[in-house]
Amino acid sequence: MFRIVRASGAAAILLVVSASAAAAHAELVSSSPPAGANLLVPPDEVLITFDDELDPDASSFVVTDSHGAEVGSGEVDLTVADRNVLRGAVTITDPGVYTVTYTVAGLDGHEVEGTFSFGVLATGEIPAPTGGEPDAAMSRGGSSVPWPTIIGVALLGLATVLAARSATLR
Repeated sequence: MFRIVRASGAAAILLVVSASAAAAHAELVSSSPPAGANLLVPPDEVLITFDDELDPDASSFVVTDSHGAEVGSGEVDLTVADRNVLRGAVTITDPGVYTVTYTVAGLDGHEVEGTFSFGVLATGEIPAPTGGEPDAAMSRGGSSVPWPTIIGVALLGLATVLAARSATLR
């Protein structure tokens, strides 16, 4: 009977550990052009790499010039095996500062929004990156552990208690 108790406890621990790993949000790893770069030649495309697989239906970016005009956009590059890269063409003809605004969602469904800028022969200041934080529901302290996992752990805990009680009553 103690084997059942130990197995139930081990299963509960595994559920909690796997839920914590699955609850991680996609974070920006790198970009091309790099955030803050001042380029001599305009890029043909923008690539943004994240540390986790992205939901193609909820992940994209737009590139705007200093007047807010869109000069390009992109989405998840489905040819990348990890599906963690956004790629899109840009058409830049004038010197200045350009801002990339992205919204991505990992497979856990939580959105992360952010911006970064780069320059092309820019004479002004290039703004620092912003955002990259989980969506508002997460910043309000919502649980990042999925409800099915919480219920599963609770049921395993209950089964463990009942098994231990049954063993002591015999």
